Amino acid sequence: MFLTQGAEWIQLDPQRHAALKRLAQRGGAITALHWAVGAKDAKYIDGQLELLGGTRGGPQRKYKVLETGLTVADRQHPITTGLSDFRINDEFYYRLDFVKPPGSVHPLLTARIDDNDGDGVLGGDRPDGGRSFGFVGLHFTAIGSARSIDVLVTQGIVWTLHLPVQKRD
Repeated sequence: MFLTQGAEWIQLDPQRHAALKRLAQRGGAITALHWAVGAKDAKYIDGQLELLGGTRGGPQRKYKVLETGLTVADRQHPITTGLSDFRINDEFYYRLDFVKPPGSVHPLLTARIDDNDGDGVLGGDRPDGGRSFGFVGLHFTAIGSARSIDVLVTQGIVWTLHLPVQKRD
């Protein structure tokens, strides 16, 4: 998904929401990029959490435009294979909500925002056997303009599909 307010979009049409739930129940892959990870209204948080594992929404949602460094928080995860820490100018969503139990979905990259670490990329195995990946960037950095973003997004999608991620130097 790559659209505005993805959490709301998922749930505005009950048939669409039901179809995505069936996809998840079959162990299907779900990827959300940019503002597909969230919605303004908090009532959409739970519906996206069950499908993606992480989201941002409601009055607690935080975002900021800045250039900052992204730190690879989980160097063992296949999505981050071959990635090093890098800098990027983007609009960052942070202080994401995560599904319970803790640890089933977790941040893969963090960014220093407002003197706190913020979560910007998430990935995890869902209890239904599927995988989810989300990246809140791509506001100003288009795919193809930054190698690290290309690698991150490509590997995130490949991993959710249960395909092997290539080793990188």
